[in-house]
Amino acid sequence: MSQQLREAENQVVVEGLFAENRLEDVEIDGMKVIRGEFDVEVAEGEIHTFRVYATEKKKDGTENSIYKGLKTVMNEYKSIASHGREEADKVRITRGRLGLNEYYGQDGQLKQYTQLSTNFVNRVSASDKFEPKAEFEVELFVHSVSDEIKNDEETGRAILKGYVPLFNGSVIPLQFVVDKDGADFVKDNYEPGTTVKVFGEIINRVEIKKTEEKVAFGKPKEKISRNIVRELLVTGGYDPYEEDSPKVFDSKLIKAALTEREIYLENLKNKKKEEPKKEEKPAFGSKTSKKSSESSFNVDDLPF
Repeated sequence: MSQQLREAENQVVVEGLFAENRLEDVEIDGMKVIRGEFDVEVAEGEIHTFRVYATEKKKDGTENSIYKGLKTVMNEYKSIASHGREEADKVRITRGRLGLNEYYGQDGQLKQYTQLSTNFVNRVSASDKFEPKAEFEVELFVHSVSDEIKNDEETGRAILKGYVPLFNGSVIPLQFVVDKDGADFVKDNYEPGTTVKVFGEIINRVEIKKTEEKVAFGKPKEKISRNIVRELLVTGGYDPYEEDSPKVFDSKLIKAALTEREIYLENLKNKKKEEPKKEEKPAFGSKTSKKSSESSFNVDDLPF
């Protein structure tokens, strides 16, 4: 049996108000499945979306408790959208995961968006302390570290790019922003090819700025601008794993996984080309695509 990459530690913890439920119970190939998305509001203007998928039965034909639990979420949990903010359930997700949603658009370009997933949701009881937050902790194989540049100036933060191995031996590229307190350490110690573990905050918020424009007469005109901030903000991390540590991701296996990833993306692209072109129509009630700052990496560009 050929060696396979171990799955990276990858945990997302989110706590907040159950904002909107878009779960559905469908039948796929004769099997009942709960799939879809739900939103959790951590703060005003900050919402995190989770994807779920669970079959009614396990592979051995026994009942799947995850399906049963998600059915309770779908049918019984009160959301802000359905019951209002005061009645909405407070929820806690402790077994979420960072992922990547990828597809080719009508323009033929690869779209990549950070995606959160989970199959475990719990209500926060009245006796529990309610602490709204959105956090992650993840292991990754370092691709590169660089200064963050905005408006042609360094911000003092660092950009950390790396690969996160999944349960099936595949890898996904993720990009992180390291805060100013840790930027120098990361730039000095997180070399390409090392395996590291970092933690931090999942940022997904809308920043609203109000300004007044002077006019010739009457009251000043108020102008409102909205800026969407989406990033994985690293607030802390550990020393890189020692070279002889069993936790170190093998660079050869990473390269092999990236070669498989290129094949997967090429097939995805060809599949998109084969689809009949559809006239674009507005989808009432659908969510706007969420673009992240992630980029696609080429195996030939690897420095290791």
